[in-house]
Amino acid sequence: MSDAAENSAHDIQMAASRWVIARRAGEAWNADDQARLDSWLDQSTAHRVAFWRADQAWNRTFRVAALKGAPPAFSSRNLAGMFPVMALRVAASLVVIAGLGAAGAYLMRGPEYATYRTPIGGRETLRLSDGSQIELNTNTVLRFSRRAGQREVILDRGEAYFQVKHDAAHPFVVLADGRRITDIGTKFLVRGESGRLEVALLEGRVLLSAPHGIDAPSADLTAGTVAIATASDTSITKRPLQSLRDALSWRDGMLVFHHTTLAAACAEFNRYNSTRLIAGPEAATLTIDGTFRANDVEAFTETAEDVLRLHATREDGKTILSR
Repeated sequence: MSDAAENSAHDIQMAASRWVIARRAGEAWNADDQARLDSWLDQSTAHRVAFWRADQAWNRTFRVAALKGAPPAFSSRNLAGMFPVMALRVAASLVVIAGLGAAGAYLMRGPEYATYRTPIGGRETLRLSDGSQIELNTNTVLRFSRRAGQREVILDRGEAYFQVKHDAAHPFVVLADGRRITDIGTKFLVRGESGRLEVALLEGRVLLSAPHGIDAPSADLTAGTVAIATASDTSITKRPLQSLRDALSWRDGMLVFHHTTLAAACAEFNRYNSTRLIAGPEAATLTIDGTFRANDVEAFTETAEDVLRLHATREDGKTILSR
């Protein structure tokens, strides 16, 4: 790196440190200040990285643990007036820790995550300290970063609905199936299974990245958009918002079908129940409509028998629907 580049990087880190101190310790921080900070962050990735490092340094300086209560209250008056030496030490620590590699050393320790799991048929709601909320659907495994100031989730398996409190300085990121989903203030659904990732956006915007190693632009998704991503391709379609709301009926323990093939409806029930529903070859492409309790396999079976004129055969924990 040239001397000019080093000086530039140092200047950026110094500016980021000043922003962190003003935001964290300023009693008069307001919407205009936040707008100016957002504008500075949007100027380059280097600005965002520098701010993240400085913010991490602040948290470590005051030993603030993620998701475990609010940080100590510091004001510009007691930092700059009552404890000027302390203010200088904080400013110095932000630059030294962030600029000279301590942040990198911290990263080398590896991420620390809290893991949440739901069983088949289970659901769980996580309410985060920043005001965001995550709802886990059946048979889901999700990890949330414990690092101070970092809002990162890894969806290892299953389906989750996110209602995110936007913070430009701390983007909310979901990693799933090799993709990165970055919130821009929104409500969205993520479902991953068998190499297929589905992202449905009900409100706001998200950025969906290409898989690691593939040089392709991120997809900018808006309300009513559904992206289906595989290892090699991403398709984006528009759907009515009511259709997306129906897809979230599991939040109330329900499943809603509109002209859904019997094979697809059975597969959906199988996500929530140990009794396996199987559509026979001649019945698989028949379509069904209705709203059913996700755990009521018998009611669905009886409806399929009555409406589609099918016969149900029950054996070894399986129910086979056939003509």
